[in-house]
Amino acid sequence: MGEAIKHGFANLTNFAGRDSRTLFWWWVLLIAVVVFGLRMISGIVFAVGSMGSAMQAGAAGIEQEQIQADMMRNMAGSLETQAWIGVTISLIGLALLIASFVRRLRDAGLPVLIAIVPVIATLIAAYASVAGVEQMQQLMMSGDVQAMDEAATKPGLGLVAYIGYLVVIVCGLIPSRNAN
Repeated sequence: MGEAIKHGFANLTNFAGRDSRTLFWWWVLLIAVVVFGLRMISGIVFAVGSMGSAMQAGAAGIEQEQIQADMMRNMAGSLETQAWIGVTISLIGLALLIASFVRRLRDAGLPVLIAIVPVIATLIAAYASVAGVEQMQQLMMSGDVQAMDEAATKPGLGLVAYIGYLVVIVCGLIPSRNAN
């Protein structure tokens, strides 16, 4: 694993050559852990801010419905920041992945143009994330929890990111081809 990580960092901008499946998957595991960790930290930081005021309100004897509405308003104010942090984290993950993915495609004997799919999928999902902020903020400010839940669970353009993930997984599983 250490060798794969060393190789990944040493070749962040090297699109030439080949990466074996083992090398590639250890590198992808590191990227997944980093991206997951950054998203968790980001989510916790924003949640703690909302939860602190809710706990104070609860201690003051304010009704649960009012506390929930206040939390939604607090979270609505930071939603755009959260969206941009999420976009930044996605782009960091993509930047860490793309050169290794191109080398893996070459090793599997696949066209390197396939690497465009996760790039485009990430960019579309990033756009969808930022574009949906205003609507979600309005719903959060309205206090209509049911409408907010429906909007949050409704499939949207953000699901396009999964196409990119699927392409990376499928191409990463293809066995190496003999070098020409």
